[in-house]
Amino acid sequence: MATLLAASLEAHSAQVLTGKPDDTLSAVVSRSEPTMIRVDGHRIRRIFGAEGDFSVTPDQDTGVAYVKPAEGKKSFSLYVVDDAGRTWKLLLAVTDGPPDNIVIKGKQEASDKRWRDMARIQAIKRVIFALASDGAGDLDVRETNEVVPLWHEAMFVLVRVVDGPIKGEKYLLTNTSDKPMVIDERELYRKGVVAIAVEQPELKPAETTAVYVVAEGE
Repeated sequence: MATLLAASLEAHSAQVLTGKPDDTLSAVVSRSEPTMIRVDGHRIRRIFGAEGDFSVTPDQDTGVAYVKPAEGKKSFSLYVVDDAGRTWKLLLAVTDGPPDNIVIKGKQEASDKRWRDMARIQAIKRVIFALASDGAGDLDVRETNEVVPLWHEAMFVLVRVVDGPIKGEKYLLTNTSDKPMVIDERELYRKGVVAIAVEQPELKPAETTAVYVVAEGE
């Protein structure tokens, strides 16, 4: 019953703050009673701010918190940390009216960006798979045999290329020295490269390994 009542009250009286963690979100809190704060879809892990500006009562069961300003405060700011690791800054004005719940919502763009990032990672994986296998699917793969200058003690040959918005290159790297070689992927980076994979990072003399380089297409 208490849960249903709280939901009913919130539906009719709530301050919904929509923004990004970098934004400063503004709301009001009651002077006389605690104001409930929650993060939509997440639990509050911590609330902090200037000492003496307010008091906090967390609800461990529901993941919300109740904030009450110190006596005499007209406004104050605080920071809300949720279970996704995001920090929200709130600028709160103190009023004499009854409390209105505060609901923090992240902008949809953040979710869209995560989906775009996931799609990009999947595209990179598809390029590497096409370079490593004979079956390239719908990707444009071409064979080549181009020696690329790298190090004096190594032979670096470009053998396969995937063209497209994300470009992939497969190389065969051979240790031509008489000493063991340790391949540091950082030495293979160049402008535009988004991923590098080395099948065998340590090579004995005359050993060969495949190297995959994925970059933003031109």
